[in-house]
Formats: sequence, C-alpha cells, structure tokens
Amino acid sequence: MKHLVGKEITKKVPFMGEEVEVRSLTVGQAREIEAMTKKVNKLPEEKRDHLDLLRKVVRLAVVGADALTDEELDSFPITELTNLSQAIMGTEDAVGNA
Repeated sequence: MKHLVGKEITKKVPFMGEEVEVRSLTVGQAREIEAMTKKVNKLPEEKRDHLDLLRKVVRLAVVGADALTDEELDSFPITELTNLSQAIMGTEDAVGNA
C-alpha cells in the first residue's frame, strides 16, 4: 500500500452545464474541513461565513480552483457551488447517482 501514498484520484463532476475535475479528499483534508466547519458553527449566527467555508472546500478539491479569487468564486450561482460542494463531500445526489 505504501506505493499508493500521495496518489491523487479525480472524477468528473457536472458544473454549470459542463464538467470540472474534482480530487477525492484525503482523510487529512476531510479533517481540515471538519475543523473549519466546527469553528464556523461555534461563532454567533451573525458572524458565520458559510460562503467562505464553501470557497475553501471548492479551492481544496476542484482542479484549477485554487487560482480563483473570492470575487470570481462569488460570481457562480450558489446552487451550482452547493451541488459541487456536495459532490466533493460525497453526497451521491449531487452527481446524479442516487
């Protein structure tokens, strides 16, 4: 198994009528997202920035998204970004497999 350490697995996911390539999250990345989510959820509701968390998830997993600015990511429809995030996190409905 050691020879597989660091190997990147990707899949194509529908996004805005096209496809983007999404990396499978590692255990470490999933823990990082979990920690960010817990941190956001501990804040008072008026200080929670769920969109910032969404941007981080997309940048972490979508090939090429790390180069996008906040403004560029904010220009996408929220439903498309939410579906993309669900596909990243493994929600089957988001990729049409349910």
